[in-house]
Amino acid sequence: MDGLKLEKISDTLSVYQKSGVFCYGTDAVLLANFVKSSLTTLNGKYMCDLCSGTGIIPLLLCDSNNSIMCEGLEINSDACCISEMSADVSGYKNRFKVTNGDVKDVRELYSPEHFDFITCNPPYMTNSSGKLCDADYKTIARHEVLCDINDIFAAAFYLLRTGASIFIVYRSDRLSSLFRAAENNRFQIKKMTAVSTKEIPSEVKLILCEAKKFGNEGLKLSVNDVANLTGKI
Repeated sequence: MDGLKLEKISDTLSVYQKSGVFCYGTDAVLLANFVKSSLTTLNGKYMCDLCSGTGIIPLLLCDSNNSIMCEGLEINSDACCISEMSADVSGYKNRFKVTNGDVKDVRELYSPEHFDFITCNPPYMTNSSGKLCDADYKTIARHEVLCDINDIFAAAFYLLRTGASIFIVYRSDRLSSLFRAAENNRFQIKKMTAVSTKEIPSEVKLILCEAKKFGNEGLKLSVNDVANLTGKI
């Protein structure tokens, strides 16, 4: 595949990126670290990353634990190929796989209650907000063109066992949509971290959250900054 660049993330993880395919950003790293800090153990877990892109979230989780099994679901076929190549070059091919498919088609792709937990860095922006990108892959990744937050929760309800969690990074100015989608699909948001920037500590733009399928009411809310949450990759 032309235009590939191999980036070393850690001593044991390298990932490919390619011009023309949406590359990972800070949001994905924040979410992976949020999962690691929220779960008591990753040992023996089987997880799925929805809207997986080039697979950075499951690959980071594979890199942090040698027994977790990871899968990605991604609609962009080029991104799927790149994530498989990254898993191969890093030695995680036996613990990571990716399915090229649509979040809205999970009932045709998987059996019900298939995963222990789910992660998702979904499109944040509605079709009527912000500037649409010239490249289709960026528009799809950033805007709710092919799926929205309700589609994500609907897929998670089908894929997760009762009491299991989905971990999401989302924009703070769309919290009402997040809570509404969770409630519509029988999830309760149990843990939420508001992320501030070092430059403007009082301003929150991103939210990291854990929502539990058939969970009871009760939310733990915290505030942290990007530097603390990102850590050393």
